Amino acid sequence: MLPPPLLRLPIELHRDIIDKLAFQDRVRLTLTCRYFLSIIKPPTYQDLLAVEISSWAVSSELYTCKFCIRLRHLRRYADDMRKGKRARHGVDVNTRFCLDCGVEQHLYPPGTTVTVMGQTHSLCMRCKIFPVLNSSELTLKGCSSCTRAVQKMGAKSCGDDEQYDSEDDWSYSTRSFVDGKHSGELHGAYPDF
Repeated sequence: MLPPPLLRLPIELHRDIIDKLAFQDRVRLTLTCRYFLSIIKPPTYQDLLAVEISSWAVSSELYTCKFCIRLRHLRRYADDMRKGKRARHGVDVNTRFCLDCGVEQHLYPPGTTVTVMGQTHSLCMRCKIFPVLNSSELTLKGCSSCTRAVQKMGAKSCGDDEQYDSEDDWSYSTRSFVDGKHSGELHGAYPDF
């Protein structure tokens, strides 16, 4: 079976076409097949900073993270990371990082409280994610894994070691999470859509 006509063109023509595409169209093209993924070079940090001020990125509410070097939606950043000197045209734009990178780089130690989209979040001591704090009582509502573990263990705190009631719980957690990230999470240099 022959490849589609577009893929039968010489690589030089492909590169000429790719050079004329807008950033978001290049990203979409890389998602179509391995061939285009291999010939389209990933954007650099400086490329992403330039794209961040485009009307497309502004309307999509995308910001650049300095650690993972990708565009991420504003919900992935603490409010302090998107305002003032770290705003789109700010002088400290090179110091902006997303919540995930802040946790991975140990810039947010467990117990840290941040504001995201006007809501207060605190980094769970146990599972290292930001569950929502109930602002009126300042008590942990709980992330789903800690809530489930606390219900199974009784009234133990969120930071206690997890005890599994059955082998099913253990196999589910090891299958679903790898290095603190859900296995279905998309990693890469391209934006969260």
